[in-house]
Amino acid sequence: MTVAVARLAEPYAEALLELAQARNQLETIEQELTDIQQLLNQVPELAQVLRRPTVMPVRKKALLRQIFTGQVQPMVLNFLLLLVDRGRIVLLERMIDVFRERARQVRGTRLARVRAAVPLTPAQVERLSQRLSQLSGARQVELDVQVDPSLLGGFTVQMGSQFLDTSLRSQLQRLALRLSQTVV
Repeated sequence: MTVAVARLAEPYAEALLELAQARNQLETIEQELTDIQQLLNQVPELAQVLRRPTVMPVRKKALLRQIFTGQVQPMVLNFLLLLVDRGRIVLLERMIDVFRERARQVRGTRLARVRAAVPLTPAQVERLSQRLSQLSGARQVELDVQVDPSLLGGFTVQMGSQFLDTSLRSQLQRLALRLSQTVV
């Protein structure tokens, strides 16, 4: 997706954010959008149908109504239908990402992408979130934790432009580099 196309998603996401804030439903709408994004990831056929230009908008809207009526706030369903009408439903996943990022900014929350060698316990997640909050100065840090066994041990954290690597794999690589440099 080009930068210009991705930017088309921003006004829609920001309009929905303003509406959610005005109705004091920011957290509810954000959770519903997150659930929709997870559904699109779990059922890629749905995402393909919504993106496919050969599927008529009437069919896309009927499908969205069938799936989401009673499952999401009417505001969210109307938003999805508007995207179909405007030919922007292909940008839905990008819009959800933009919405969630802007919602974090409103709440003073930062996102940290964590890769860990093993699943983290809830207590570890809480401690890491608190520590990253202290280090970054954010009110709260939201963790997106992915398990990556190739790290061998430890974890990595990407928060904005900052990167922290405590993985065993990188420590072994640094050790191997030092050893190869001293054997000269």
